[in-house]
Amino acid sequence: MPKSDIVAGLDIGSGRVTCVIAEYNPEIGKIKILSGSSVACKGLKGGVVINISEASKSIMRAMEEAEEKAKDMIGEVYLGVRGYHIQSFNNRGAYNVARTDREITAEDVSNVIENAKTISLSSDREILHVIPQGFSLDKQKGVPNPVGMEGNLLEVSVHIVTASASHINNLLKSVANAGFKVVETIYAPIALGEIVVSPEEKDLGCLLIDLGGQTTSVCAYYEGSLYFSREIPIGGDHITKDMAHALRTSMNTAQYVKEKHGAVLSTLVEAEQTVTVTGLDGRTSREIKPKDLLDYIQPRVEEIYDKINVVLQGSNYADLPGGAVLTGGGSLLKGMPEAAEQILDLQQARIGLPRNEMVDCPEEYLNPVYTTAMALVCYPYFKSWLSEGSLPGKTPAWWRRTMSWLKEVF
Repeated sequence: MPKSDIVAGLDIGSGRVTCVIAEYNPEIGKIKILSGSSVACKGLKGGVVINISEASKSIMRAMEEAEEKAKDMIGEVYLGVRGYHIQSFNNRGAYNVARTDREITAEDVSNVIENAKTISLSSDREILHVIPQGFSLDKQKGVPNPVGMEGNLLEVSVHIVTASASHINNLLKSVANAGFKVVETIYAPIALGEIVVSPEEKDLGCLLIDLGGQTTSVCAYYEGSLYFSREIPIGGDHITKDMAHALRTSMNTAQYVKEKHGAVLSTLVEAEQTVTVTGLDGRTSREIKPKDLLDYIQPRVEEIYDKINVVLQGSNYADLPGGAVLTGGGSLLKGMPEAAEQILDLQQARIGLPRNEMVDCPEEYLNPVYTTAMALVCYPYFKSWLSEGSLPGKTPAWWRRTMSWLKEVF
């Protein structure tokens, strides 16, 4: 039996580098997570490289730790990016079918998507994704897949994600200096949406909120497609910094106290419990009550959700019945889903974990810290939308691998 495909996802976050190594098993059509590693990185800020040398060292360390656990070597990675330099918008494209038979082909679909990409961009911006939301044929809307149908005018609505070319190039250089090659650069929340948001939630309409360290990503799904995405320059590290200043302790200690004893709601705090906090000198300490942490946590959480609310109010997706799916390290703070429901006036909010039908994952990696890197290894196999790389008539990579495996077995 041939060896399954080994793939790696590398998540370049706000101040961390996280890697997951996995294998695709064509026999069961699932991704099996083999290993993972997450390390802090001083060369990153808000998903942007500020020191290539430091970023490369962190990437190498995360990759080597994951390789050692997986007992396998990796040469290529799917790179996840985020940050305030990411910008997105919706656009439309049209294509006239001039042939006498008027039957829509995969090439026609490719052409109409290509036409939707005809936009004016500054020299320092590049397109990362063009995601079709829906097709129309001779003004008839709601066509999910026009291939094989007949018509004269083919139109498509798309969501376009762009990024700063210089920031992307600095990330690619950092990965290359670490000794690895990038197969594809992916806007991380898009990959996340494929494994933590269910098709039913996308159809009904819901939010995906990725709570990172220095940025928060917001995506809105409606009628099964992505219609809105935005990066907000605030995240969980702002809470940690407030606590570090107030408690006169290190960022590492404040992060530990926040994750271990912090909460957003007073009902989730044990009133009589005390916590020992070590001072900046590493020797002195003092006792605090977890309920006192609410004074530093609640205002920042309210600010994060208020900024999300402002962004959504400026769109058409402020009131989606499917609620919100939360992910990212910031979602680990107790009470974040409940706070989202209250502040964003949502019917429900939940923590997003990889869907069982896609991923076979050990318990230790079922953690929001690893979810994005996990989504990146799933991305090439489970991407749901119709695009130039997965058009009918063209053979997707995962299908070619599956057919190759079947031929070798039978």
